[in-house]
Amino acid sequence: MSVSGQVNWPPEAPVWTFQWEVNDGDSEAIAFRNVHFRGKKVCHKASLPMIRVRYDSGAGPYKDPLSIGNMQGPVKVYEHNQSGFRHLVVESYHRIGQYHLVNRWFFRSDGLILPQLHSAGLQHPASHQHHVYWRFDFDIDGAANNLALAHVATGGNWGYGAGWMPLPRETWQGTNAATGWAVINKSTNRGYLVDRGPHDKPADAFEPGDMYATAYRGTEDLKGRLGTAYSSQISTHVDNENIDGQDLVFWYIAHLHHIYHGPEFEWHVCGPLLWPLRY
Repeated sequence: MSVSGQVNWPPEAPVWTFQWEVNDGDSEAIAFRNVHFRGKKVCHKASLPMIRVRYDSGAGPYKDPLSIGNMQGPVKVYEHNQSGFRHLVVESYHRIGQYHLVNRWFFRSDGLILPQLHSAGLQHPASHQHHVYWRFDFDIDGAANNLALAHVATGGNWGYGAGWMPLPRETWQGTNAATGWAVINKSTNRGYLVDRGPHDKPADAFEPGDMYATAYRGTEDLKGRLGTAYSSQISTHVDNENIDGQDLVFWYIAHLHHIYHGPEFEWHVCGPLLWPLRY
């Protein structure tokens, strides 16, 4: 049974408006649609459609779907105050085997978005890595005229500030290629910066990418059906298409390393920081 809701927050003077949904048959946890901050469009859709897990012991690998079938209890929507900021939190709790997984999104009053996956439990007594894939169909001030940028440590100026290099065609990048990313509207210069989370580790051979940028194609939004335990298959959507001034999709991948120290129940967290630019 699908569930959904509408958010206008805070109720006395909304800065965030969007719809959320968890659809029966899909496995992308909570999908957020038509996300606006201060009346300006941010995303057509944002979700977490894939988690892949590799164990050092050779067990698996696994692809863990976050679906309404393994969701425990209802979607929770509540306000949280921390460090002088108000946050709206939308979260779902899932059980897959021995794993406890909380898909938690913070929408801060100043525009910061914090998508997080909290994980606890062990499927096997061995160190392992969770690779967590967030898909952001950015529509900064609308679907058209968007551009992805990478911040490179070597410097250079392409007209977007020191170190900010445009990515005019579909691509992917690993840990050492960039220190962060952004998606902007070329006309308004509004956008969102995408920073690695403080707990996100380097990519590895099992998933070499930290990000993928692809042209938007409705047929490529597979709502959790893309990928297998052995491959994310996002690279099949990277065809060197032009994404300069186009409608684009940005994938962010967090690499969560869980070092086994014996029987335990300890929560681990990963996820990016999305900062508003000129909103």
